[in-house]
Amino acid sequence: MKTTILTILFLFCLLGTTPVSATHPAIEGVMGVVPALENSCASVWLPIPQGQAITGLEWFNNDATVAFPGLFFESGNPDEPVALSQYLIAAQNVTGDSAAWSTVLFAEPVTSAGEGLYILFQFPEGIEVSGFGSGGGPAIGYVAGGFGASGWLCADGESWTRVGGDFGFAVSPIFVDATDGMTQLNGTHGPIEVVELVLPLVTSMDPPFPNPFNPETNIHFSLAKAQTVDLSVYFARFRAGDVVTNHRVVLVK
Repeated sequence: MKTTILTILFLFCLLGTTPVSATHPAIEGVMGVVPALENSCASVWLPIPQGQAITGLEWFNNDATVAFPGLFFESGNPDEPVALSQYLIAAQNVTGDSAAWSTVLFAEPVTSAGEGLYILFQFPEGIEVSGFGSGGGPAIGYVAGGFGASGWLCADGESWTRVGGDFGFAVSPIFVDATDGMTQLNGTHGPIEVVELVLPLVTSMDPPFPNPFNPETNIHFSLAKAQTVDLSVYFARFRAGDVVTNHRVVLVK
């Protein structure tokens, strides 16, 4: 049986709001994937104005001691992120400052034949997020009030969970004028199912849906405050040691 775990894969570090600068909104916290698997990633949607190209990014980075193995891009529309295998490499081993806005520049500008580009941050496998700032692990800042970039989190490079509500990624494009000869992406892909994720307000757990006798099932739960939770899923005919999967979610305040 394949079991899909959704909300327990995400880390939200809630912290005192950082001051608003002249160019960036206040940071509410950082988010990442726990545990980070081989293809765990975050995909951020960036609209591109007519006649513009993206030459790099600014983003709020959590930990300067770890690198994102890959930064990728692909064109599309705001509601259809694509699998990791469909993205093109933009940069490798990307690092930034700790708990600060950071910058990465591409080898060459890129534009889109569609409405914009998806920028994908690949999380390093096996490195968990444990807190805010240096030593806290790989994560990306998020902002509230509709100022952030819309995006998704993913554990396996294929199945996406949308970051919803009032929150968005602290990621901003660096634009230049588009010129002839620039790389223009024209990705084509079909629609996928997108599940909306919002920050939890109460502690609760929903029944698996559809029921676990199906090939796949979703398990949703929310936490009202910062805490560590261990969730194990067992076969219906329980025998000691028959753990199908085990994940941990860590919330740091």
